[in-house]
Amino acid sequence: MARLYETIIRLRILLMKKVLFFIVVLMCFALSLRADTYTTFFTEERYRQSLLDTIGDRYDIEALEFVANEMSEKLNGVMLVAVRDTVLVEYAYGELRLTGMPPCFNVSENNRITENTLFDLASISKQFTAVAVLQLCAQGKINLDDTITLYFPDLPYSDVTVRHLLNHTSGIPEYFKFKYTVYGGSAFVDNEHLLRVLEERKYAKIFPTGTKFEYINTNYAILAALVAKVSGMPFEEYVHENIFKPAGMNDTRFFTEIVGIDAKQGKTYPEVNPKSEDVNVKALPSDIPIAIGHRRGGVTAKYDRLNGVLGDKGIYSNMEDMLRWANAMFIDYKILPKEWVDLASQRENQLNDGSLPKSIYGFGYRIEESPEHGKLVYHGGLWNGFQNLFLYRPSDNVVIIFLSNLYNKAHSGRSGQILDILDGTRNDNEIIDNEIDN
Repeated sequence: MARLYETIIRLRILLMKKVLFFIVVLMCFALSLRADTYTTFFTEERYRQSLLDTIGDRYDIEALEFVANEMSEKLNGVMLVAVRDTVLVEYAYGELRLTGMPPCFNVSENNRITENTLFDLASISKQFTAVAVLQLCAQGKINLDDTITLYFPDLPYSDVTVRHLLNHTSGIPEYFKFKYTVYGGSAFVDNEHLLRVLEERKYAKIFPTGTKFEYINTNYAILAALVAKVSGMPFEEYVHENIFKPAGMNDTRFFTEIVGIDAKQGKTYPEVNPKSEDVNVKALPSDIPIAIGHRRGGVTAKYDRLNGVLGDKGIYSNMEDMLRWANAMFIDYKILPKEWVDLASQRENQLNDGSLPKSIYGFGYRIEESPEHGKLVYHGGLWNGFQNLFLYRPSDNVVIIFLSNLYNKAHSGRSGQILDILDGTRNDNEIIDNEIDN
């Protein structure tokens, strides 16, 4: 009996050794697999490296770096090309405040543009306004077909809906074209001030609502005011809490924060000449470098009085935060459910008669249906000495970002060149970077 018991014990030990050996073999086999068969046996660091190696095998990184180096002769700013959150190339060139035209050599350390430098996004800001509106729509607090007079009854545009504002078919006139004297002597005009001007002066529409697509900044300035009214929070606070924070955009901020206009504290600046366009104001000290805008020829741009109007512009960010945004918005759906993201990034500017404008616009995004490169979701930005591009391709999660603080078309046509390299094609189209927005 004792011998039988001893035999059973030995058989169990032998069986356990064989099972353990089999488990070890399986683990070794799993660790030998490529990144595309990643399992939990990989460490995060090893997985990231394997993924980068796989992407490196797929794309011509050397050709992308050649383009980046070539751009250093003219671009004063930053560029980034990524797939999902994996960066293929990332470069920063030039000076925060120009001491000479690019290429800039021997840049002083305290005047150097880096990957963290904040740039005025200009009209790239519109996508954040659109997303804020869509979040409130998803919560049932706003309906896309609500008329704006439901919220601002004194506006003289009773047939204009939230949808018309989002897709630029409202016909409301461009506030950039108003004489500065209509704003009085306020150093910086804000959204409430702009609304009062629209209500009091009752500017006529430039075309009947829904009969034409025309890109108008006033639409998004009104939308920012709408977000503030419906949420009960200053627009800046709402966007920080509901968009920047969940996206991990910890460095991104508004112009009002850059110069110290606090919506809660009500800080103002001295009155200025009502006919004046520019305000000689310095940015507050910051632990993050902030680029200064430059017009053609390298002339430093002062802040425009209209910089205080948000929604159509007014956000400062860097390329790393913008990559986080692309992933949070389009890939991880941390900001909006997928159906709302899809809505924002498809054509939404069909006219009343069913006709389709040549330019495709969604909600806060332009769309290009490229024969060579597929669907592209993007927006440009041109304002006060800054010239930018944000592009996302849904088919393979490619992200291309250019941020520049100099008007010189340094990245004109480059997105098409980069897509050619990624796709292994060659053509002369420059369909994206020539699309300039205010």
